[in-house]
Amino acid sequence: MRELSSVCDLQVYRYEMRPKWRIIRLDDTLFVSAFDASWEGHESATYKVMKTPHGPLYRGFQRMFASMVETGIRTV
Repeated sequence: MRELSSVCDLQVYRYEMRPKWRIIRLDDTLFVSAFDASWEGHESATYKVMKTPHGPLYRGFQRMFASMVETGIRTV
């Protein structure tokens, strides 16, 4: 990932809270999956959340994502 970050805008963060969502953001598109006590995020379905004019789901995930980045520790 470090090598890839030298040729594109790639950022990876660690955060202190227990993960509930895995969020991957590519421009204005979010890909989200959920963690649960009985399975990890990579075993969950991934959902594509697009930005729309009145999309509360996208805006909610975007705010949560921004908060995680503000409080997280960047590793890449």
